[in-house]
Amino acid sequence: MASPSSPLAFRLQTWDGGQEDGGERDKGKPGLGDGPPPMESPFQGEDRDSSPQIKVNLNYRKRAGVSQPDPNRFDRDRLFSAVARGVPEDLAGLPEYLSRTSKYLTDSEYTEGSTGKTCLMKALLNLQDGANACILPLLQIDRDSGNPQPLVNAQCTDEYYRGHSALHIAIEKRSLQCVKLLVENGANVHARACGHFFQKKSQGTCFYFGELPLSLAACTKQWDVVTYLLENPHQPASLQAADSLGNTVLHALVTIADNSAENSALVIRMYDGLLLAGARLCPTVQLEDIPNLQGLTPLKLAAKEGKIKIFRHILQREFAGPCQSLSRKFTEWCYGPVRVSLYDLASVDSWEENSVLEIIAFHCRSPLSHSHPQHRHRMVVLEPLNRLLQAKWDLLIPKFFFNFLCYLTYMFIFTAVAYNQPALEKAFLPPEVTAGDPVLLLGHTLILLGGVYLLVGQLWYFWRRRLFIWISFMDSYFELLFLVQALLTVLSQVLCFLAVEWYLPLLVSSLVLGWLNLLYYTRGLQHTGIYSVMIQKVILRDLLRFLLVYLVFLFGFAVALVSLSREARAPRAPRAPNATEAAQPGAGQTDEEGSSSPYGGILDASLELFKFTIGMESHLCPGDGEWLLVVQEEEAAGWCEADRWHQARRQPRRALVLQGGGSELGLMGADAADCV
Repeated sequence: MASPSSPLAFRLQTWDGGQEDGGERDKGKPGLGDGPPPMESPFQGEDRDSSPQIKVNLNYRKRAGVSQPDPNRFDRDRLFSAVARGVPEDLAGLPEYLSRTSKYLTDSEYTEGSTGKTCLMKALLNLQDGANACILPLLQIDRDSGNPQPLVNAQCTDEYYRGHSALHIAIEKRSLQCVKLLVENGANVHARACGHFFQKKSQGTCFYFGELPLSLAACTKQWDVVTYLLENPHQPASLQAADSLGNTVLHALVTIADNSAENSALVIRMYDGLLLAGARLCPTVQLEDIPNLQGLTPLKLAAKEGKIKIFRHILQREFAGPCQSLSRKFTEWCYGPVRVSLYDLASVDSWEENSVLEIIAFHCRSPLSHSHPQHRHRMVVLEPLNRLLQAKWDLLIPKFFFNFLCYLTYMFIFTAVAYNQPALEKAFLPPEVTAGDPVLLLGHTLILLGGVYLLVGQLWYFWRRRLFIWISFMDSYFELLFLVQALLTVLSQVLCFLAVEWYLPLLVSSLVLGWLNLLYYTRGLQHTGIYSVMIQKVILRDLLRFLLVYLVFLFGFAVALVSLSREARAPRAPRAPNATEAAQPGAGQTDEEGSSSPYGGILDASLELFKFTIGMESHLCPGDGEWLLVVQEEEAAGWCEADRWHQARRQPRRALVLQGGGSELGLMGADAADCV
C-alpha cells in the first residue's frame, strides 16, 4: 500500500512461476467465525488467499517445457520464516533476487492475504527482548530496491486492521528501539489505524486508542515513546492531529479512562504531561479547547461519558510556576484550614451553548446499576459545579415557589371543573347559556391551555435528550408523569368538547396524576425531598419488577380458576333431600339450580384475585397479607436514610432550571434540569 505522501501509481507485478504459487490454498484452515482474524498466531499458518491480479510471467517460454525451480527464489513462506526467527543471514541473496525479478517487498506475493501483513510487520510481531535483527536489513533492502511504496509505511488493508502500520506494532510491543529505527527510516507518525478493530463499539472485540501512533503510545502509558514522537528531529508528531472522529490524543485519554484508581492515576499523569509538552512545543495552541466532530472538548467528553475521575481532575487542575496558565483552579489565599480558590468556568456554565452543565443534565452517558451509582449525581457535587448550582438555586427559589403556587392554583381549578362537570345527557353547550355555563367553559379552556403548555414543555425536554431517550425514561420519573398527564388532559378536553363519553376516565386519570405530580415541588425542600426520592426509588427499582411478576401470576391463576369453574356448571344429582340448601352464590353466580360458575370470565377472576391480594376479601386472606411489600419499602427507606445528606443536597439541584438551556416550563415546572 502506498504511503500517504506518495501518489498511487499503476504497476504490473511479476511472477517467476513457482510451483506453489496460486496452486495451493489453505483449504484446511479453521474458520475464524465472526471475529477479526488473528494478526499473529502460533496455531495458524499465514493466509495465502489474495485478490486476483494480472502479473507478468517471467518464466514464459515459446516452446513447451517444465520450468525448473529456482533454488535462490524467495517466496513468502521463506521470507516470513526468516524474519520470524530473527536470522538476518537467511536474507542473503534477497536483494539480488528482487532486482533480477523486478519485485518489491510490498508486492502481494510477500503480504498475507487476509490482513495485508508484510514481512516487516511479521518481524515486529516476533521480537526477542524488544528487538529483531532482521528489521534493519529489511529496511535497507527495501530502500535500495527503490520501492515507490516504502515498506516502512505499508499498512494493513483488510476491514478489521485497515491502516495498521509497522509503527503501530512497534509501539504496541513497547519497543522504543524499534520505534526509533522506524521513524529514522521515514515511518509516517500520523498513520491512522481506522479498521473495525480500532473503532469504538458497544459490542464485539475492539481497542479504540485514537488511531494515531501518538495516541496509542499515550493510551498504553509509554511516556518515553510519547516524548520521542513529539521531539524527534525526523518527523515530530503533532498534538493537534485528530483521528476520523476528530479526537486528539487528549480525547483518546479521556475515552480509555475507567474511573478505577490505578487507571485514573496513569491517565491523569499522561494527560498533564501532554499539556505541559504542548505548552512547551506549541505555546500558542490551547489543546483543551480543540473540539472533536461532535463539538466536545476533553472536558465535555469526560462529562458526557461519565468519567468522573478525569473530569474532577480537569476541573480542579492547578499548576504552579510558569505553567500556571494551564490551571483551571487558582488559589487566591489561604489561612489555616480556610482556602479561597478561583475557578475557570469557561465551557462550564450554562450560558454557553453545549456547556458542561447542559451535557450532564441532558446527555450524560452514566451507567445505570445498583452497584455503580449514576456518576452524574457525583459530578454535580464537585467544585465548582456545587457552588455554581447553589448560586443558581438561590436565584431560582422565588421563581420556583411562584411556579408551585401557579401549579397549585391550576390543580384547584382542574378539581373544581371536574367536580361540577354535568353529565353528557344534559347538553354541554346549550343554545341558551345560563349564568354558570361561561365559568365552566372558561375552566375547561384554562385546563386545555395548561395541558397544551405542559405537553409542549415535556416534548421539548425529551427532544433535548433524544440521543439518550432510554436513560431519560429511566431517571426522568416526574417528567414522564407530567408528559402522561399532559396527554390525558388534552385528549380528555377534546373528547369532552366533542361530547364523547370516554372523556370521563381520561379526565379522572389526568386529575389523579396532576395531584400526584405535586410531589415534584417537594424536591426543592430539604425535609420533604428525601421522601420524594424514596417513593421514586420504590416505584422504579422494586415495584415495577414486582408488578410485572405479579401480573404474570395473576393472569395464570385467573385462567386456571375460570377453566376449573366451568366443570361446576354441569348439574349434579343431589346427595340428600335437602340438597337445595346450597351455599350463598359468590361473585358471578346466578344461583340457577345451584350449579352456576362463580366467575363470569377472566376479567372477573382477575378482579377477585386482586381483591384477595390487597386484603379486600379478608375472610379468605390470612392476617399477614398486608406485609406483602413492606420489605421493598424498608429497603428503599434504608437506602435513602443512609444517603440522606447527599440526597438532601441534591434535591434543590434537581429542581434547578439551567440558565440559557432553552425555554423553561414555567407554570408546570417540569423542565427542570434533572442533573442529580
